[in-house]
Amino acid sequence: MRVGVIGPIAPDYFAENIADALERTGHSVTRLGAAGPNSRRPTFNQVATLARQALPRLDEQAQRHIARAAQRAECDTIINVDSRLMPGTVIRLRRAGVKVAFWFPDHVGTMGRQLMLLAPYDALFFKEPRVVERVRDLLGIPVYYLPQACNPRWHTPAAEPGTEPYLVIASGQHPGRLRLLERLIAKDIPLRLYGNGFPRWIGETTARGVHTGQYVAREEKARVFRSAAGVLNTMNIGEFTGVNARLFEAAGCGAAVLTEFRETVPELFDVGTEVLTFHDFDELVDHATRLLSEHGLTARLGDAAARRAHRDHTYDLRVAQILETLS
Repeated sequence: MRVGVIGPIAPDYFAENIADALERTGHSVTRLGAAGPNSRRPTFNQVATLARQALPRLDEQAQRHIARAAQRAECDTIINVDSRLMPGTVIRLRRAGVKVAFWFPDHVGTMGRQLMLLAPYDALFFKEPRVVERVRDLLGIPVYYLPQACNPRWHTPAAEPGTEPYLVIASGQHPGRLRLLERLIAKDIPLRLYGNGFPRWIGETTARGVHTGQYVAREEKARVFRSAAGVLNTMNIGEFTGVNARLFEAAGCGAAVLTEFRETVPELFDVGTEVLTFHDFDELVDHATRLLSEHGLTARLGDAAARRAHRDHTYDLRVAQILETLS
């Protein structure tokens, strides 16, 4: 098939992993880029976004290049992961005979203007079961549950397990996560933090002292995850029953994953033999202490998690499900 992918493209970004999986499974892929401002200057993005929200015509005009690029590439299918795509753009694509799917990669707090509910998509996919239930039961929209995934090309064991005596966190920063990290630091749990820096409005936090200043992706992320005693996976409060991408990525890398519990985790991984879960702070500290002190635990969990992730939770499998739904 000739498939277009809409969304920001960068190493290990959601849209890039989807495009890579499509190419690996034999499809022709056109990366159509982001639907909204995507500058490296955050201030410019914020100002441009506000202007486009105030004047919807600006959004429509700015997105015309997406429809034109899809037409030039003769795309017969498009997978969009950018919630900023305007309904009018989807209408133009559908009128050109293109089947269009939307796969939302984040928690409900980032749904923005919920434009996806106004656009005539052939199918919507969410990783949050509660969103699927409400949209299906109330709105009559073709909507499906689809968790995120790992990319076996680079989310794969790439180092000796557990050689570094700390827990790794690789993610963006929000107040709930920072408060939890501060509590762990106070308990003398050794941590290493990777990812984007701290927003200016965060203020002082002891978590700054464990931040490496590095953003890791692909093979480097695999090495960091695999070599740590464990990967701590905390979730945004907006993750009600679904889970985030980090769970699948870390599992695919063969890390010992210590993840915040959500109802869907036991459906995706075997708790206790493939991943560890925690419901509260005391349980988190207990499991963290085990990973740091119990010989062989990191390797056993990581090896089992990688086998499960590569068998059941790859982007190859997920995009095949999307294309089958659209057929």
